[in-house]
Amino acid sequence: MLLNKIIEDEMFFHHYQPIYNLKEDRITGYEVLLRSTDFSNPETVFFTAQQEKRLYELDSRSIHKAILTYQTAGFSKKEGHLFINIFPSTLLNNKFPSFIYNIMNDGLLTNQQIVFEISEREKISDVNLLKETLHHFKKLGFQFAIDDFGKGYADIEKIIELEPDYLKLDKYFSENLHSSKKKQVFIKNILRYCNHFNIELILEGLENSLDLSISKKLGIPLGQGYKLGRPNLLSV
Repeated sequence: MLLNKIIEDEMFFHHYQPIYNLKEDRITGYEVLLRSTDFSNPETVFFTAQQEKRLYELDSRSIHKAILTYQTAGFSKKEGHLFINIFPSTLLNNKFPSFIYNIMNDGLLTNQQIVFEISEREKISDVNLLKETLHHFKKLGFQFAIDDFGKGYADIEKIIELEPDYLKLDKYFSENLHSSKKKQVFIKNILRYCNHFNIELILEGLENSLDLSISKKLGIPLGQGYKLGRPNLLSV
């Protein structure tokens, strides 16, 4: 079966997309994106793994390989944070704590360098349990991000209950941002909330100079998108 080979033989790799500090115009980290030559759409890999009840195996192997690649390429010493997409069920799996502790003990990255992005592709079954789990890992130095904020119906609950370190605004808000007063006002209000609770705001989907320029004027601290850098393999 193809999924078995992809998981067991790790027939996948990762692209890394830079996240920029917009004020200082410098890279502050990278988001990890899984790729496979056997699937044109990476989401298909995860969907298939969910259906076959092998999501944890795929997710954990992907995380380990992504961290190892980042460290081997030497980026862990110069580029800061690594943003890793993770499913809520992976975080809640009883195997995950020992898995991530072993990675840290291997010295691949420090806890403070890892930002787990809570994937929106899986519904959170128990918000309180996830909140407790995140609190435990936060005490160890890990950080967390809510991904694609503004895309799902439960987003407000997530940002209030899970208390993220980062909030990633969905690319919808960056599309024609320069000409949309409604989006600008909305972002200002979200930014005010983030500043009050020490949450770093990241705007995704920045793809042209006009939207990038207004993002800087609005005071958005961090940005991600094709205008700043496309997902790609790391070059040593």
